[in-house]
Amino acid sequence: MPIGSLDIFHEHTKRWFERCIGTPTAVQEAAWPAIASGDHTLVSAPTGTGKTLSAFLVFIDRLLEMARQGTLKQELYLIYVSPLRSLAGDIRENLRRPLEGILGEADQSGAGAFIGKGQTGLTVAVRTGDTPQSERRKMVKSPPHILITTPESLYLMLTGRSGQSVLRTARWIIIDEVHAMIDTKRGAHLSLSVARLDKLCPKPLQRIGLSATVDPLEEAARWLSPDPVTIAAPKMHKEIELVVTSPSFDKAPRKDAAWQEIAESVYRYCLEARSVIAFVDGRAYAEKLAYYVNQLGGEGFARTHHGSISKEQRVEVEHALRRGDLRLLCATSSMELGIDVGEIDQVFQVGCPRSISGTMQRLGRSGHNPNRVSVMKIFARASSEGFYSGLAAEVVRRGGIEKCRPPRLCLDVLAQHLVSMATDNGYTVDEVMEILPRAYPFRDVTREDVKAVLRMLAGDYEHDRDIPVRPRVLYDRVHERVDGDAYSRMLAVSAGGTIPDKGLYTVRTEDGVKLGELDEEFVFEAREGDKFLLGSFAWQISDIRKDTVVVRQSSP
Repeated sequence: MPIGSLDIFHEHTKRWFERCIGTPTAVQEAAWPAIASGDHTLVSAPTGTGKTLSAFLVFIDRLLEMARQGTLKQELYLIYVSPLRSLAGDIRENLRRPLEGILGEADQSGAGAFIGKGQTGLTVAVRTGDTPQSERRKMVKSPPHILITTPESLYLMLTGRSGQSVLRTARWIIIDEVHAMIDTKRGAHLSLSVARLDKLCPKPLQRIGLSATVDPLEEAARWLSPDPVTIAAPKMHKEIELVVTSPSFDKAPRKDAAWQEIAESVYRYCLEARSVIAFVDGRAYAEKLAYYVNQLGGEGFARTHHGSISKEQRVEVEHALRRGDLRLLCATSSMELGIDVGEIDQVFQVGCPRSISGTMQRLGRSGHNPNRVSVMKIFARASSEGFYSGLAAEVVRRGGIEKCRPPRLCLDVLAQHLVSMATDNGYTVDEVMEILPRAYPFRDVTREDVKAVLRMLAGDYEHDRDIPVRPRVLYDRVHERVDGDAYSRMLAVSAGGTIPDKGLYTVRTEDGVKLGELDEEFVFEAREGDKFLLGSFAWQISDIRKDTVVVRQSSP
């Protein structure tokens, strides 16, 4: 085995990896030495090549070594940031395997006493919007060694003193799905949170970025950290199979003719496979495809996965797919990122792909392991879509991808953080100018820009027009100092983040079981007795209330 790969780990870790995983992938060989040496590291490789373990294993090994030496404190060391709450839960489950496996190797060698029988030794906690208050309080009293969170929850923790008390001991941070964050204001929001972490903690955190294929890598590295970044992106060959097809329209005209013909093709292909994911661009399309496939395969042959379905139903569907009990999952981009759904034989794309990067992500969901072939069938809904789908498939085959373009300045995001920072002990403009260069999208923000945003937050522009408004922050223009009050904290907590706030109605059965959510535009046009599809099942509206739609199950 080459020096610099498994040889950097403790003997227990090395033995567990060789026994349970085997040989390191090229990206793991490239990433481990850089991470172990303390470098900021960007790990870029296709889906299913072991990126997550390339980031975590070094830190797990290091924390277990601290436990052996008796220097491991009950405090936070590692932060993992995921763009999806469901992905955060997956990561916690996936961490159990190496933790328990390495400790099992220690027990077999007689060295397991340093932790205690039946214990994993390292505590892992998840902090998202779904985390109960009781667990949040427990986290403050006894911080975990590894914290799994989302960009929005990290921001909220930075806003409050209790959250800061947990975060201030962190040493390392892993940012997952960089390719999905880098071009968005949500990514800019996260980068400023990480820059604030650098100031909160005793020294700047070591930053690890995990990304699918991204271009240019140098731009992504600059986004990850203002300091030098080691790029671990070895060339990796992945066998792929892309097939583009479209309906023939040779049958008699009928309602949704293209969708019905696509559903028939999808159903035939599913009969030859164990588990399939069909991606569509829209929740209504996911429901439509599942409906027509279930007419052929029976109820439950296909299920749906999208943002309007309740968390409980999404988890149920993910588990069914992971167990191999579900033949077809009709999904939107909610399944595009790295949620663990087990072995997927094929992936379908219905409609022309909207982006090359998204197509590559979806393709990577099938044949997830490095040595398997990733198969995608693209179903065009019209002849014109067939042409553009073919062009997209050819670009994917050649390994092309869109160039990343991180947003810059983002003064609206800056305003949120300026309010959040004011809720603690306040700050000066000088302190803000120390933080901004460590967040790539804000590197060009000037002192005058910051002062202009602060004047806006203090209500100057409304006051100039004699409009009464309560200041969002208390801005001392003479000493250039900013403080906050209870109103500032309320704004920071309730209006943080960049995910659009949509008017949604909760959908419940007559027994009170939550099924999901509906857009307010749909509810405004709906009437009692109307039928619709949700979660691949038909429902009939029995009552529309202030913020809830009550339904009962119905035939389509």
